[in-house]
Amino acid sequence: MNPLNSRKSLRMRCTSLALGLVAASVFTTGLASPSVAAPAPTTSSPQTADARMERQIAGLLRHNEGAERVGKDRVRLEPGVEMTVLPSPRAAAGMSDCQPGYACLWQHDKFNGYRLDFYYYGTYDLGNYAMPGGGSWRDNITSFFNNQTGGAWMVAKDWVTEGGTTELVWIFGGPGGYFESNVGVDNNDRADVIQLYA
Repeated sequence: MNPLNSRKSLRMRCTSLALGLVAASVFTTGLASPSVAAPAPTTSSPQTADARMERQIAGLLRHNEGAERVGKDRVRLEPGVEMTVLPSPRAAAGMSDCQPGYACLWQHDKFNGYRLDFYYYGTYDLGNYAMPGGGSWRDNITSFFNNQTGGAWMVAKDWVTEGGTTELVWIFGGPGGYFESNVGVDNNDRADVIQLYA
């Protein structure tokens, strides 16, 4: 046997054995890793969304005296005034969620965020209605849909002081069927009072 061929063959066997050991090590490490076998739960799981919604509902009931839960995501703050929460910050809201006969206000543009609904004619001070964290609805409205029927109007007003006189000034609103997905830079987060009338 040629000694040169013998050394070459031994070197090839040693290299093959080393590569085999590396492959076996990688394979067994992959099997032992729990992160490969079981991914961590995400924040969008149904359990997380339900827990978040329950916290928001509890906050509404705590901060609004006399309020009562009337649905999975809905609380009646007083007769004719209801608030809806979302299961997650990314949950899709929409104008179509506003029931016929109601005037609906949203915290954010494009009908997103918490929603406050009014049914009966009257004047409503938004400072009387608290959000889940305890802050009021005053100066917290960016979009609305007046889904009342029969030509009923919904208007938002802001307390403005000029020349020593304070008065309510109309800032946005309209008749039944009218909506705005964003009330604009000048009127955003300014509403103090909501009025519904025929």
